[in-house]
Amino acid sequence: MSIGGASTRLLALLGHPVDHSASPALHRAACAAAGVDATYLAFDVPPERLAAAVEGLRALGALGANVTVPHKQAVVELVDACTDEAQAVGAGNTLFWDGGRLVADNTDATGLHEVLADDLALAAGVPVQLVGAGGAARAAAVALGRLGARVRVWARRREQAEQVTDLALAHGASPLGDREPVTVVLNATPLGLADEPLPDPFMTLADDQIALDLVYRPEPTPFLRAATAAGARAVDGRGMLLAQAAHAFVRWTGQPAPRAALGEALAQAMGASHRR
Repeated sequence: MSIGGASTRLLALLGHPVDHSASPALHRAACAAAGVDATYLAFDVPPERLAAAVEGLRALGALGANVTVPHKQAVVELVDACTDEAQAVGAGNTLFWDGGRLVADNTDATGLHEVLADDLALAAGVPVQLVGAGGAARAAAVALGRLGARVRVWARRREQAEQVTDLALAHGASPLGDREPVTVVLNATPLGLADEPLPDPFMTLADDQIALDLVYRPEPTPFLRAATAAGARAVDGRGMLLAQAAHAFVRWTGQPAPRAALGEALAQAMGASHRR
């Protein structure tokens, strides 16, 4: 097999921005390890060009794609069908082919549930403050609901927070009162990617709490730095990135994901970014 020839298929990341993403390194390594003749490229696509980019995937015969901020909710209107999971979340992060149909799936909720249940060993009834209302927050709401968590949601607009709360409740969560203490503060916004802090109330943690930031980067975000300084457990988004990537790989190829190769590639990508 000669990767890079006329038979090589395209996997793409559509987002805005995408220059921080480790997904190209992860999926190129996964394709190499599994013997899949494909390469993965990241494309910075502003919102007004998303429809054209999706049509470009069709024209190029792409094997599939990932979709990231800020396109996860918009992309579900641009495909031929959505999986039950994408419909449940109301957002898509993985595009794949089912026959001649381009289908949106969501692997974020499943990936995050793995982190919550397996990596963090959280159980039903855990009180969680969820920050955000976009596609990642909606996936988090579904994952928290399936865990049976007690959830409170903050967003800049009250109606958005209510929508995400309703989504969590519809999937099995219980409401958490405004003044009730929480075990987990979960950031599902892009804040921190460019070293921005979260709103002040979420930057103060206690040593018995967990700060879970879906943002990942070589250096801890301000949110995670504040958590560490307070003695709280600080967890970034790498675990979710790996888990959702593994599920996306299965969608594209029908093969089990080479998780060891994905993990090694992520470690190398984060190390390389740190050295730059």
